[in-house]
Amino acid sequence: MKKSIKFIALCAVMLTAFNAFAAKKTKASKTESSDAKVEAAADVDSAKPAEDKKAKKEKAKKEKPAKEKPAKAPKQEKAKPVKKVKFDQAAYDAAFEKGDYETCAGMLLGKDDKKNAVRDLLDADMLMYLAANYQESGKAFLETYGKMQQASAELSAGKAVGAAMGGENAIKYSGAEYERYLAWSMRLVNALNTNQTDVANGIMKDYVGTFMAEIQELRAKNAEMEAEAEKALEDDEFKGAQDKLTSSGVKMSFSEYEKPKKTDAKYESSPFFNYLGTVAYAVSGDVDHAEEFGTVYKVPKVKDITKIPAGKGRLEVVALSGMIGRRGDFSEGKEAAVAYLPLPNLNMQIPLYTKVSYPVFDPAAQNHLIKGVRVSLSDGSTANAEIVEDFDNAVKVDVDRKAPGAYSRSVYRNVVKNSIVVASVVAAGIALDQAKSASALAAVAAQVVFDKAVDAAANAVANKERADIRQGYYFPNLASAAGFNVAPGTYTVTVEYLDSYGKVVESKTIENVAVEQGKVTARISSCEK
Repeated sequence: MKKSIKFIALCAVMLTAFNAFAAKKTKASKTESSDAKVEAAADVDSAKPAEDKKAKKEKAKKEKPAKEKPAKAPKQEKAKPVKKVKFDQAAYDAAFEKGDYETCAGMLLGKDDKKNAVRDLLDADMLMYLAANYQESGKAFLETYGKMQQASAELSAGKAVGAAMGGENAIKYSGAEYERYLAWSMRLVNALNTNQTDVANGIMKDYVGTFMAEIQELRAKNAEMEAEAEKALEDDEFKGAQDKLTSSGVKMSFSEYEKPKKTDAKYESSPFFNYLGTVAYAVSGDVDHAEEFGTVYKVPKVKDITKIPAGKGRLEVVALSGMIGRRGDFSEGKEAAVAYLPLPNLNMQIPLYTKVSYPVFDPAAQNHLIKGVRVSLSDGSTANAEIVEDFDNAVKVDVDRKAPGAYSRSVYRNVVKNSIVVASVVAAGIALDQAKSASALAAVAAQVVFDKAVDAAANAVANKERADIRQGYYFPNLASAAGFNVAPGTYTVTVEYLDSYGKVVESKTIENVAVEQGKVTARISSCEK
């Protein structure tokens, strides 16, 4: 039995070896046959005149054009964490002047200002972007947005009115609506700059899934706080403060301060984010979502982005220029109005000051150097970029919506603070009057107390009343874009930033931009001047 098994096994081994040998021989014979055919063809070719061979090659070129290899995508730079540096204003200004944005970002991260932490983080995130640290900037904007959400969650109408006694800046800064859109836009910009289409897609999913709901919650909370500011002028504490001033003979009027009118303007959504979202979908190859998103949010020329002509590729060039316009203080440079507290027993009047502050935005005061952008490609194509969004408009809408509530809180502070110091001045005046008939030492001591009370009255509002003008300073002023349908290949892109006379302020170059047939490529350029 064992011999039979050994015999069968030996046969199997021999059969396998034979098959392998046969296969090898067959393959060799096929190769030899193929080589023979090639050699025969070569012999026939060599027997033909040289002219025929040349004509054949030219014909082959015409019938079958050579495929162009797409250029490699830009390398993704590694994230470089920004080190925290102790904040020093003089050193910060010097670094910023030199364009050392990385150092500036580190200093802002090194500040320990809890009330203004979100504002400082927004600026630090933008400075990282301007320093071309795109991956770190993208991560930072995500973290900052989370802190914005946390800060706004802690706000309440009661806290806002209560904190108003300490001034507008007493409330923890949580960021304006437009700054939240810009934070998300810059996340997309950084993802596109580093060719991270998967990250860009994830941002868009989160936007549709959570961001819109969070913005609606923020709007409802802001409306509630503004309504509470109006009610504060009708509550018992405010009326009691008014009565105290009146009974003390103080006639405090706010007629010289015109209350800002309520506006119906809203920052419903960001045209820049809507455009970027459309491009992000298209770059990732999700044309259906790109077209749907762009159509819903009325993105201009959405069809140009999603409908690429046959044999062409699409290149979208985005240009961010300048720095966003800043809000100002209505009371800045204005003298405080004077009301007088009569002290008949001392035969004198004590001045009390009123100063109402609220944020304003004056477009004429915004001095932006860059007014236009021209984009050129190495194939000779040129286009003037069209403005996608002017972010000054976003600041203006935000200021106009917040001004009425800020006005009401300012009036509230003026009346309540002045009523508190009036009581101490009156009491100090009575004590001084009584001390004069006592010892000289008592009179001197009473005079010191009286002078301090008067000084407090003079400074109750006028020197401390400030509008809340906090904001992110380094967001762009304008977002512009130019689109090109071009043949597949590699291009050099030149972006020229122009002043109001069309003169080139600065020129930026983006090299090795690969455009593939039927696909969308996006590149972003920035000039902070």
